[in-house]
Amino acid sequence: MADQETSYDAIVRAEIAIEILNQARAMVSARVYELEDMDAAAAETLRRRRRDLIELQQNIRLADPATVESLIAVWGPRVQDETRFWAEF
Repeated sequence: MADQETSYDAIVRAEIAIEILNQARAMVSARVYELEDMDAAAAETLRRRRRDLIELQQNIRLADPATVESLIAVWGPRVQDETRFWAEF
């Protein structure tokens, strides 16, 4: 039973990390949309950084709980505070 609980916990934590990165991507996408017409170069830079977030998200593995927890610890507080997000992004 402990293995099932651990697996379930790992799945839930990975899903939390994925959702946090989804929120980060949404924040970047909103900024890209704002900048597209005013500053194409800045918008393109943010698009590249958004692709980095996608890659980070796609590399989340249940077998690597330390990385999952690190993502939650680093990105969770960032997406909760937009000023902090942009300062640290």
